[in-house]
Order: sequence, then C-alpha cells, then structure tokens
Amino acid sequence: MTQGQLGDWALLEQVRAWGLSLTETQRRALQHYLEMVYAANQRFNLTRVPPEQAVGRHLVDSLVLLASDSPPDAARVLDIGTGAGLPGIPLKIARPDLRLTLLDSHGKTIDFLREASKQLNLSGVEVIQARAEEWAHAPEAREQFDRVVARAVAQMPILAELMLPYVKIGGAALALKGATERAEIEQARPAIAMLGGEMELIEKALTLESGPVTRLVVRMEKRQPCNARYPRRWSQMLRRPLGVSA
Repeated sequence: MTQGQLGDWALLEQVRAWGLSLTETQRRALQHYLEMVYAANQRFNLTRVPPEQAVGRHLVDSLVLLASDSPPDAARVLDIGTGAGLPGIPLKIARPDLRLTLLDSHGKTIDFLREASKQLNLSGVEVIQARAEEWAHAPEAREQFDRVVARAVAQMPILAELMLPYVKIGGAALALKGATERAEIEQARPAIAMLGGEMELIEKALTLESGPVTRLVVRMEKRQPCNARYPRRWSQMLRRPLGVSA
C-alpha cells in the first residue's frame, strides 16, 4: 500500500497550528503504522475507515488530543478499548516520552498491537488483554495513570465510569466525541462528579478528508478518589448508567 492510497498526508500539516512539530522520522512511523493496520485489516476487522480517509480520521483525529491537553513529561497514559491502537499509538509516536499502556479485550487485536509496537520500535509500551471494567479493580492499575484516553468506546456516562477509576489524583481522562454528542456529554456531568472528576468541554476544529469538522474533547480532571465499587459490571452500567435518571 502506497502513501498516496492512505489519505491526504497534507492534512498532517494542521497539527503545526496545535504546537506539534512532527519530524520526518515520526511521519514515516505514522505511515508504517497505517500500512500495518490496513494489512492486518485483511485478516480481521480492525477498522471500517477506508484507507483513503485514514490520515484524517485515524491520525489527525487522534493527535487532536494533544491540542487539547499537554501531558507531563514521561506521563503514564492508558488507552482504553484501543482496538487498532487508536488514539494511543499516534500519541506515542508524536510524544515518544509517554509511557503507554494499550488495553483491549480481544486476543487478535492484542497480537496486532504487540507486533506493531515491535515493528515500530516503540519503547515504553505495555499491551494488556483485559476488560476495562475488570482491570480497573487491579491494584497495579487503579488510579495509577496520569492520562486515560478513549474514543468510540461507549456513551459518555458509561465511558466516565470506565475511565476515571484509572486516573490518579491530579490526572485527567480525555474522551473524543463528535459535535452531535453534546446532549450525551452533558448527561454525564453527574456521573463524572460522583466519580471524583470535574468536566471541561473543549472544542477543536480540524480538517479531515471529508472536510472541516468539530471535535469535542471531554476532559475530566480527577479531584478525589473513586468509590471502590466503580466501575461496576458491564451489564449493570448498561442497565443503569451512573447519574442518569430512569
């Protein structure tokens, strides 16, 4: 697969306006990563995004998190429900100092993530196979991360319950949402407060292959520890989302 088949690489130029300066080595790593995603996609489903839209919808749409929040040097970052490694791997390529943990529950996905990390020579990357609502109760994971990131995982009240138990006090969780999801985000405010967080909604304009879009970044700063009962079992979260009236 050639670089030309992988979307419009000129779209990466917009990250300069966000204060990101990608070296040629980083650009090659991002290209190699996308090539691996679409090669593996022929064997099992990693993404439904066509390759001609990959630069914007996978890379730019991940790196916009760094336009919304600047993790401290050598921050521990957890990517929940990472799938093909999004947004975690692009963030790691752009910020090599980050110590990244990729979390997913599917074995084939885990195999791909380990191979991709190896081929990209990414140091400081850990790949964990587990369900997010279960691993959050493990001592080595609970409230251990400076940043927790996610996109396209669940509705916001559920996503807050999955993410905030991992965040250390003073850290933050960052969830990527679309411009049409404002009502869903506002519905999560009570849950975020119950989980010890304080919400800030950040709007970012970016350009994808389809044209200009607005991304909403839900930044949840951790102020207090979470109650030990959270997160609950997946079935409980689906049946009764935290803080949402029946």
